[in-house]
Amino acid sequence: MVKMKTGLVGCGNIGADLCIALQKGSIPAEIIALTDTDTEHANVLLRTFQLDAEIVGLDECASRADFLVEAAHAQAVKDVLEAAIKHHCPCLIMSVGGLMDVLDLLEQVQESGVQVRIPSGALCGLDGIRAAMEAGLHSVTLTTRKPPKGLVGAPYLEEKGISLEDLTEPVMVFEGTALEACKAFPQNVNVAGALSITGIGAVDTRVRLIADPGATSNSHEVVAEGAFGRLQTITENMPSPRNAKSSYLASLSACAELRAAAMVFVAARG
Repeated sequence: MVKMKTGLVGCGNIGADLCIALQKGSIPAEIIALTDTDTEHANVLLRTFQLDAEIVGLDECASRADFLVEAAHAQAVKDVLEAAIKHHCPCLIMSVGGLMDVLDLLEQVQESGVQVRIPSGALCGLDGIRAAMEAGLHSVTLTTRKPPKGLVGAPYLEEKGISLEDLTEPVMVFEGTALEACKAFPQNVNVAGALSITGIGAVDTRVRLIADPGATSNSHEVVAEGAFGRLQTITENMPSPRNAKSSYLASLSACAELRAAAMVFVAARG
């Protein structure tokens, strides 16, 4: 059976969930190369899932693969895109917020003809946003609500000296543009990146982030208004079993995108 050779960049939570999905055998793909700044993370995946893969640098990972998956962090996005262009390798970018810093590079990607898949991540309703853009949107606002532990360590909170310990009621810790949100909370609001790229852009998309000690899930509410009317969606996500900062649905969206890419790959080869 033909399988799509996949290079995995980032061997953490999402990488593990991809390995679990591949073990079920319903996705015609296999991981043949691993890249991580911490080699031990890659070794853990190799041992845990008994992968027939090698730990290599990013350039070699892209050169060996039919498809590249970035599941690392926002700072890795630029290098992954450059490697994808160099080796003309289609890719999936999970750290969508990282695209906010390399929007100019996306033009090079388009010129090269390399396909870059943007996942829905932890958010539902992007199909409606995409459709509404055909007639134009006036406003898009994202309100994200998370348990405090899911925001600990965010650069914005540390820079502002904001402590989330001992909260007794919800606190809005951030309000601004999607561009600002992705830079302030690179591990927490990838949904803002996906929403802004699909819709009216990172500057015009508004984001509110609430730390709620009573929250038992990560929730994302989107309100969009335009020529079509008004759209409102609420997605309530359970945190990933291995990472409270990430929603389980984000990992599942990675699995769904890998499946879709693999099916296209296999169909193209008859």
